[in-house]
Amino acid sequence: MDTSQWLILATGGCAIAAATWLAARWWYGRQLDALNLRLQKVDKARQFSSQQTLQARRQVEALQKDLAAQNELLAKAQLATQRSRHLEEVLRTASAAELARSAVPQGPAHSFADTQPMA
Repeated sequence: MDTSQWLILATGGCAIAAATWLAARWWYGRQLDALNLRLQKVDKARQFSSQQTLQARRQVEALQKDLAAQNELLAKAQLATQRSRHLEEVLRTASAAELARSAVPQGPAHSFADTQPMA
């Protein structure tokens, strides 16, 4: 083989190598672009999920605060109800004692026996 044939073979080999390289670059470039797009979608979904989680935590904290305040108010209301029932019971007892006292005939105010002759 002479030099011109070697040059033709070398040029053809380089052309085949260049075509193979271009095809591989195009193919794997498409693959990388598709994977990059999927990665961006997953990252957006992760960020959205993170935001939703933070919002849910804030809402849970607010609800817990509201629940604690309502429980405190309920405890105060129950205590007030117990106090009013106790006061009503004391008042009933006092009024019953007063009625009993007024039903009993009262003796003389000086607390000595009445020794006056009957007329």
